Amino acid sequence: MSRRQLPEYGAGADGSGYFSDATISALASGLGGALSVVRLSGARALDALVALSGKRESFFLAKEREACLVTLRGCDGLVFDQAMALYFKGPRSFTGEDVVEFQIHGSPYILSRLFQEFKNLGVRQALPGEFSFRAVKNGKMTLNQAQAVADLIASSNRTAAEVALEKLSGAQNHLLSRIAEQLRHLAVLAEVGIDFSDQDVEEVSLPVLKKRVLGAKGELSVLGKSFERGARIQDGISVSLLGLPNAGKSSFFNALLGEDRSIVSSIAGTTRDIVKERLVLEEAGVSVTFRLADTAGVRDSDDVIERVGVERALAAARASDLILWVVDGSDGSPQAQRSLESQWEALGAPREKSFGIQTKTDLPDEGTVSFFVGKMDFALCSANTGEGIHDAATALVRVSKKWVGRNQGEVILTREEDQRAVEDCIAHLDRALSATEEDLFAADLRQALRAMTSLIGETVPDDILGAIFSGFCIGK
Repeated sequence: MSRRQLPEYGAGADGSGYFSDATISALASGLGGALSVVRLSGARALDALVALSGKRESFFLAKEREACLVTLRGCDGLVFDQAMALYFKGPRSFTGEDVVEFQIHGSPYILSRLFQEFKNLGVRQALPGEFSFRAVKNGKMTLNQAQAVADLIASSNRTAAEVALEKLSGAQNHLLSRIAEQLRHLAVLAEVGIDFSDQDVEEVSLPVLKKRVLGAKGELSVLGKSFERGARIQDGISVSLLGLPNAGKSSFFNALLGEDRSIVSSIAGTTRDIVKERLVLEEAGVSVTFRLADTAGVRDSDDVIERVGVERALAAARASDLILWVVDGSDGSPQAQRSLESQWEALGAPREKSFGIQTKTDLPDEGTVSFFVGKMDFALCSANTGEGIHDAATALVRVSKKWVGRNQGEVILTREEDQRAVEDCIAHLDRALSATEEDLFAADLRQALRAMTSLIGETVPDDILGAIFSGFCIGK
């Protein structure tokens, strides 16, 4: 089929919205490599491949799912690349539609030229997550599994990847579907009980049904409480470095990262604003993502800008999961001791979320750290010599295990919208447990089931679907 013989770009395929039937395209790999992977999905995908390669449709139908070397020509008839192409005939594809994958050379020019040719052929660029959206729409995966794909792409540590893979396997959906089926069965029994309300049928009596609801509520409560751990596994543990000016916070921050991220000088108050970075540390098979915040040195100051920095430092410390109290062991002055005590009291003596870092161990120890003895564990290090930095990093992982630990196969929520859905479901179950009539009990169970639809992917409203997939990366 020649380019001129392509079917007209039909009405209803103008590229607007997730529910359009347009053929879509997107870059599915990173920029700047030797090769780039580009994907197409939709009814015109094979037509576009035929038009660009000059080969017959029958050639690709005979070599479905095989990598084929093709020469790509533009609308001007000039060759612009040699590429590998794979054709996946729907519904045996990721999206359930016809899918074409191009493996082209990683030149920005070639990539730009290819997308221009797609545009000429009536193929539009995909919206964020539109490939996964179509996979859900066409029954190739559940909404829960599609979200797992996004979580897997975003995972920055081993545990986050394991949780996403288990979610992708359907483990979370299996648990939620089982609970939903149990609630659905109890709602039916309650409705049957209405018809037999004048008879003594214990199995469908309201007290018996309420007892059976308690089991489902208990499982959902455990699942809902897992969100804090899930969020920390997926997004990282927030850590604030807090201490007096010139305590060595920025030096320790840079040493952990292995790069000069924060400005370091001997001038007190150099750090004015919060500097943030992510860091993944691993110890004894435990992998943890940290969201580090290097903050301004805390002290009284007449400088308006520095006072704002101090306020932000204290606010960040209050909101963080872990406070790293960075103390200069070479400064044993009474003023330093009083300032540390003042910080500790101002933050409410947060023993359960505190860990100490004694810096400058290459200098004489003047005993500043003595105030914190018995209040928290400490690691000793010197950013100047590098001594103790590895041990301090290992200690950070060790003290953070309590926030990210999980049992093998344990289902954990990692998304805030999922936690809200579980909480809504539990609220309806609580109302069902206080219901005085079978019909009210059944109605509350139906409401609980409706709250679970976004978790198990049943009849999710279009606007909710659009909001979910708009957070995905383009090309997936």
